Amino acid sequence: MTTPRYVLASIESEGDPVSVIVHDDTVYELPGGPSMRAVLDDWQGWTEQIESAISSGRLGRGVPVAEVRFAAPLPEPRNLYMAGANYADHAREMRGLPRDAPITPPVQGPFFFLKPTSTVVGPDSAVVLPNGIDRLDWEVELAAIIGTPARNMSEESALDCVAGYTVINDVSARDRFKREPAPEPPMTFDWFSQKGWATTCPMGPWLVPSQFCADPGALRMTLRVNDVVKQNSSTAEMIFDLKAQIAFLSRVVELLPGDVIATGTPAGVGAGDKNSRYLQPGDEMAAEVEGIGTLRNRIEREHVSAVG
Repeated sequence: MTTPRYVLASIESEGDPVSVIVHDDTVYELPGGPSMRAVLDDWQGWTEQIESAISSGRLGRGVPVAEVRFAAPLPEPRNLYMAGANYADHAREMRGLPRDAPITPPVQGPFFFLKPTSTVVGPDSAVVLPNGIDRLDWEVELAAIIGTPARNMSEESALDCVAGYTVINDVSARDRFKREPAPEPPMTFDWFSQKGWATTCPMGPWLVPSQFCADPGALRMTLRVNDVVKQNSSTAEMIFDLKAQIAFLSRVVELLPGDVIATGTPAGVGAGDKNSRYLQPGDEMAAEVEGIGTLRNRIEREHVSAVG
């Protein structure tokens, strides 16, 4: 992977988060203080302006990275499309199969679910452990952020619509995945109650433009809890690569600037180990994707205020 010449990020401000350029460990605000959604709506135009400003030395006055607080790079995604069961090594661990067991791609294509966009939090933000949840789990994922409308894309051209990449940690409440007993068999699995809790979609630390990531299918991925490695894999383990995911999604809906595709998680989740210790208050997660960045978040216990 090419070392990024620059990345884009969102920083906390007195009002809504504003988008910035991060170049040589220095943060530069974009003219007019646009949101990242506004930048994505004119992705080509902004990319040309940024490249020109860097080449000509017209970035203006910057501040050191240490002096800002980063928000999620895209604090308000248009949609969060989450790929499930999309890594061969993860499929093997969940099915109890040998490490070399073949995994046949489903003929129906990749499996997706929607995660509420209001679950997004930024780097160094707290992930709240809800009261009554005992099996809060981690999931490092590579995420693609769409910058160009895309409909009925071929796999060959699918990556053309990607503005850039970031890291997502799809934190999951495993004790809410099944409803037992369920009123009807289709209602046995509750994806909303497993995936939809507030603060359970950390995203960051920034957006790496796609021009600096020629092959999103060959990136090392790790997740550590309190510096202990839990996940250590590669995007090469995807059952359906990003091209196939984009082509599939774009046949169902038109992908739009500001949409996010989280591409699935590899082996090493807590649910894959019956002896696993799940997340507890005070734990720190560090989700990393090679060349993209490291996303750190801590776990806090939910505090419910009394009413009346």
